[in-house]
Amino acid sequence: MTLKAETAFNIIQALPQQEVERLYKMLGVVSASFTTTKKSKKKPLISDAEATEYLLRKLSKKKQ
Repeated sequence: MTLKAETAFNIIQALPQQEVERLYKMLGVVSASFTTTKKSKKKPLISDAEATEYLLRKLSKKKQ
């Protein structure tokens, strides 16, 4: 009896994630799902106090 690719695929899918990672390391395979990507940094939101100060400055300039 020979092992077919479909059988191996089903076995790999049944493995826990940690064991799949270990198997890939043993096989020397780099999977796209295990590589890390750089995440874009979002501009931090301003606090309520900063927003209030900003609005007060803008409104006071319009009144003048």
